[in-house]
Amino acid sequence: MSARIEAAPFTGAGAGANFRVRAAEAGDAAAIVAVGAASREAAPWSAAQYEGAARGDYQGWVAEQDGRVVGFIFTRVAADEMEILNLAISPERRRLGIASKLIERATEQGISAGAARAFLEVRPSNRAAIALYAGCGFSEAGRRTCYYSAPVEDALVLARKLV
Repeated sequence: MSARIEAAPFTGAGAGANFRVRAAEAGDAAAIVAVGAASREAAPWSAAQYEGAARGDYQGWVAEQDGRVVGFIFTRVAADEMEILNLAISPERRRLGIASKLIERATEQGISAGAARAFLEVRPSNRAAIALYAGCGFSEAGRRTCYYSAPVEDALVLARKLV
């Protein structure tokens, strides 16, 4: 289990969306499961995996809007590398800058934990996510053949230098 790194909540507004980014907590598990279930593009974690992540199995943050969790990101840092494991935003809250702020918070904490590079996998068919990650400084670093199932698809490995 990774150590939880606390950070002050971030409050942001973009395109008329007021939201707050804060560290994920065990009490967020049900809301995180719901956001993940509504986001078919998210990594298909089980409810138990989401609950463990919210309890601190991974470093995680949630975005709240009007007191409701509308997005999340989970990462892990090993040696000098950070991996974005899962990211999802409620479908009705997308394209409001929430995902970018979650990535920003995660990479700030990755740097604090000693990470020099960040990595993630994404489906080549998920053009919206690829555009989001490119806008956050990620670029293609490789490909994993037949990485995804349902449907079977390769994964693009994206990377970004952090320091």
